[in-house]
Parts: sequence; C-alpha cells; structure tokens
Amino acid sequence: MRNFKLLYLIWFLAASGIALFSNTANFETHQFFGFAESNEVIVNFENSVEIKNIYVVPGQRVSKGLLLLELDQPELTLHLNEIRHQLSEYTFQRKIETNTIQTQIKELKAQKIAKTNGIHSEIKQLKSQHALNKRLTAELKSIMETDSLLNETEKATISSPIQLKIESLAEGLELSIQQMDIKIKSLENRLHSNKNPLTAKIESLEKEIELLSAAKEKLLIYSENNGIIGSVHFKRGEKVSPFVSIVTIYTQSPSYVKGFIHENVYNSISLDEHVIVSSLTGKGIFSDGVVVGVGARIIEFPERLRKRPEIKLWGREVQIRISENNEFLLGEKVMIQSKMMKSSGIAFWESLKFFVSWFHKQFLSFSI
Repeated sequence: MRNFKLLYLIWFLAASGIALFSNTANFETHQFFGFAESNEVIVNFENSVEIKNIYVVPGQRVSKGLLLLELDQPELTLHLNEIRHQLSEYTFQRKIETNTIQTQIKELKAQKIAKTNGIHSEIKQLKSQHALNKRLTAELKSIMETDSLLNETEKATISSPIQLKIESLAEGLELSIQQMDIKIKSLENRLHSNKNPLTAKIESLEKEIELLSAAKEKLLIYSENNGIIGSVHFKRGEKVSPFVSIVTIYTQSPSYVKGFIHENVYNSISLDEHVIVSSLTGKGIFSDGVVVGVGARIIEFPERLRKRPEIKLWGREVQIRISENNEFLLGEKVMIQSKMMKSSGIAFWESLKFFVSWFHKQFLSFSI
C-alpha cells in the first residue's frame, strides 16, 4: 500500500511537471520584445521656400504654439508689394475723385442758397414796389372812378406787370432748385455707389491682399504639440524644395511600441488585443497597450533583439499603441505580454501551488 501511494505521488509530480513545462512554453509564445518609439512629426512646406530664421536646435524641448521657423517666398513678397502699390494708387485716385464730387456738391448747394436768397430778395423788393404803387394809384380820383365801373370779375383778371414778374421769378426759382437738387442727388449717388470702377478695383485688390497675407502668415511655422526637436536639416538662407523635411519633432514620451515575434513561434496576437508593456530595467515600469497593427510579412529582426548579433533572425512586426502618460524612455527595450495569457498563467501557478501543498501534506501524513 505504501509503495502504491508513493508511486501515485511520483506520477502526479511528473504530470504536473509536464503540464508546467507545456504551459510555460505556451506562455512564452505570448510574450515578446520590442522598442518604445515616438511618433515623428515632419515639418515641411508645399512650395519652394527660403529659410529666413530658425528658432530651435536639435534636442530642444518645445511647447505647443512655439514659433519654430520663419520661411520666405521672394515671389510672394514681390507680388504682395505690387498689389499694395496698385491699391495705393487706386485709393489715391478714388480720394481725388471723392474730393472733386464733394466740392461739386458743396458748390451746387451754395449756388442753390445764393439763387434762392437772391430771388427772394428781388421778389420782396417787387412786392414793396407793388404795394407803394397801389397806394399812389388809390389816391387818384380818376382811377378810382374807373375802378368802380369795373365789376369784380374784371378786377380779378387784371394783373399788374410787377405781379407778373413776381410770379415769373417764383416759377423760375422753383425750376432752378429742382435742377440743382437733381444734380446734387446724382453726385451723391455717384459718391456712395458700389458700381464705381475705382471702388470695384479697390475691393478686388483688398481681397487679393487678404489672401496673399494669409499665405504669408503660413510661412511662420509653429509647433502643433509638445515635443522634442529631433533634427534640423537646413540653415538660415538656404533654399528648400517642396515637401522636403526641414525639421523633425518627436513627442516627449513614447506613444507606441514596435514589437517583433519570431517566425518559428506560433502566436495568436490580433488587432485590438489588449497587452501589457513592461520595462526590462526591473523598476516596475509598465503600461497598458492595444495592438493596432500586425505585420503581414516576415522581416529581419533588429540587431538589438538578437542574443547573438551575427546571427540573423526573422519574424513579424507588431505595432502597439500605449498610453501617453508613461515613463518609458525613447528607444527603450520592452517586453510585451498578452493580458489574457498572463491571467491564465497566474491562475495556473496558483493552482499548481495549491496541489503541491496538498500532496505535501498527504505525503507527510503517509510518512507518519
């Protein structure tokens, strides 16, 4: 009986060892290594430019909104100056035209007032003369007798030459005022009209200057995010072709991990899978990650991931996005581990320790 129990214990320990080895091998296939990397921002320009000023140096930390570069496009500057010169000329011509029209309006208004005052004064004198004549003629008896023989209708139809002149002056004044008002109105419409050729040219040039000024402002390059200047490829005064990198900027902390899985190892890592990225420094630095890319072809391993640099290794590349607030160093070597396999590995070790403890107790009781 004693030999049977001992044999049973030996069998269980052997099975546990095989299971442990199997699980450990399987667990190792779900952990691999890589590097903590940072997104690289390339600063370039869509047109040919000249470096006017550079305000940063490699390795400098920059904050969002900091001025990095001041570029120049000589042809843009020349064209903008030409447009501004044309605008100045048209604005000056428009000012002269405006002053001329305003002067004409003032002259017409002054003529209108002078003519009105002159006619009214003349009419007033004629009315005074007419009243005086009526008083003189009223004293003449013969005229009074003749006047008495006329009926009221005949009296009404008779007008003196002075009255006729007064009426003529009033009608002439009214006609002159109407003509002056028409001219004044026409000049005022011309003064404020949007259809004026000079006004149309000025508005067109102002819009063109606005567009060119906006293009000029784009030549001031600001940092879009916090980061570290990687490289500055040009110096002040040098010319740069379209879309050629001028400055490179890296984020201050790694934003993704580039991992590599050996080609001989079966691995079920898939897109959107959650992983844990750990530092190999032993300081307990880690970060949650999500798989965002799995290579569809086999590539050569980087030299840093080879135990023997002279022996080439091949495998797949995996891209993993990690949280922004992490303590990894740029380019640091890290270990990537599946969350699911880590949980199952921990459970296995806990179960194994429980069974080993139980069989240890059984063995001690059996020995006694």
